[in-house]
Amino acid sequence: MSQHLCPADQMERLAGELHSLAFDMREPSRSIGRVERIIAEGERISAEVRALVRGKG
Repeated sequence: MSQHLCPADQMERLAGELHSLAFDMREPSRSIGRVERIIAEGERISAEVRALVRGKG
């Protein structure tokens, strides 16, 4: 059974995902695929934050 998270909980989840992404960036990227994955993940997180702040999350 899935539970709908309140906006604050959703923002905390996204902050955790961004924190994990920051750790991924500590190591130098040696492949284009890894760089593209990191960029895509950062863009996904930022899009979710924008939607959440605008009340569409």
